[in-house]
Amino acid sequence: MKMKKKTAKAEATKHDITTVALELFFEKGYENTSIRMITSKVGLEVGSFYYHFASKDEVMEAAIDLFFTSYEEQMRFIVNTDSENPRGMLSRYIDYIHEATQDFRTQYLNKLHWSILGAIREHTMLIMKKYIREILELYVEQGIFAAQGTDIDIAINLLAFGVGGSILYQSGDEYEQQQPDMKKRITQILGLPDEL
Repeated sequence: MKMKKKTAKAEATKHDITTVALELFFEKGYENTSIRMITSKVGLEVGSFYYHFASKDEVMEAAIDLFFTSYEEQMRFIVNTDSENPRGMLSRYIDYIHEATQDFRTQYLNKLHWSILGAIREHTMLIMKKYIREILELYVEQGIFAAQGTDIDIAINLLAFGVGGSILYQSGDEYEQQQPDMKKRITQILGLPDEL
């Protein structure tokens, strides 16, 4: 019983460190946030930090993962919910990425330190590629996407960097205007039988 309490307390402390680190990284940037600042705000000694994390880089990774938790949950929901009827899954996924990007801009863009934006963009692309892969593999499995002559990795990169980049760097109005044509072109490029 004592071991479980220690483990739970250690996990809670690690979560507190991660949450505070995320706040400070967003506010001050990675370079301007010290381990001492993080531990001070959590109410710990600097040495306690190293019980939970090996370095500032490691807590940065944990903080970015924490930030993306709700986004990943929604992406996972789209993939899991639509797996029996996946035809519109890619379209719903693209729409969600657009919606999440608009929410992010509204909630965080002018509040983030510039040095964190690069890490968020990089992590966004990694997550997008992960779920696009799952969707396309499901399409292949169910015969929706034949993948004949198309390297699935090329298709994933095309969607993640092409569509994802377009969504990440365009205003909401630009995307709304281009969305129907973009989805039509995706079906043509991938050789999907119906429009998304």
